[in-house]
Amino acid sequence: MPADDRRGEALRIALVGIGSAATRAHLPALRDAEASGAVQLVGVCDPDGARREAVIAAHPNTAGFADNDAMLEATAPHLLVIATPPSAHLGEMAAAAERGVHVLCEKPLGLSDADVAALRALAREHPELALATVHQYRFATPWRWMARAAAGAVDGGEPFSLHADVERPGTDPLSAGGWRADPEHEGGILGDHAVHYLALFALLDPGCAVVACHREGPGGREVASVEVRIGSAGTGRIEVSYAGSRRANVIRLERRAQCLQMDWADATLTVVHDGMPSRPRTAVSLSDRAVVNALYAPMYDELIAHLRDRSWRMQTTAHTLGVAALLADAIRLAR
Repeated sequence: MPADDRRGEALRIALVGIGSAATRAHLPALRDAEASGAVQLVGVCDPDGARREAVIAAHPNTAGFADNDAMLEATAPHLLVIATPPSAHLGEMAAAAERGVHVLCEKPLGLSDADVAALRALAREHPELALATVHQYRFATPWRWMARAAAGAVDGGEPFSLHADVERPGTDPLSAGGWRADPEHEGGILGDHAVHYLALFALLDPGCAVVACHREGPGGREVASVEVRIGSAGTGRIEVSYAGSRRANVIRLERRAQCLQMDWADATLTVVHDGMPSRPRTAVSLSDRAVVNALYAPMYDELIAHLRDRSWRMQTTAHTLGVAALLADAIRLAR
């Protein structure tokens, strides 16, 4: 039953994939939403029986399944949350869409041009459904400040630059799967870290375009850079590394016409205007796993509040398609 046909009932949610993303971020956010009565977790699916039982123990009204199709048939959810490895995403999205079920899918989508074509076909065949992707960084307050400043440059057609730099000493050691170290089949570092910033750039300009991408190094120790055109005169650069010695995130915005520079380096935000630096202020850090996980809560709040809104669903699906195409372009250019 499409979510816009609900009549005040709790949003019925099914979850496929009970790895680290589910246990560290999705399930805690859903637990809070369940406590408010806004949602009901009706089913979880994973081939690992112990994982299923652990979730069911914490959610007694939830049923466990080893097969996604069986879960969708038995539970009739309004929304399927997909937290499986990237290569499984499209098949699970299609299974949900065929049953009139909205989708919230973990990144990345868009591992190839063929994947993007399949995703576009899915959206075209099911225009009433929301096909949403987990890109939660946009809910971080420092980014919202930077985005407002960058949006002014985009709207005014003035030159500006956005530079995102992510450093990690290897892939996430807490991840239950190894997809992050498999660039050929699962997207690697471009699908893990770079796609978050492609998603942020696409919010500033849905027509932004990847113009260059370079990637080198073996899986799990990759280094990559992506160059993006934003608006009529803006540039974006994303540099990501699994070969670093620390966990660090830096985003820098420079607006030349206003002589404005904003640096968000881990937990500190500094603004320089007309050569006068502000006092550095404490900010959340995107290199902090707890911060990134906590951003799932406002993501779910937005989804629950707006899923019945057709214009929101269309905008959300359009963003999903746009970011998937940007990632596919980056991966293709990197080969």
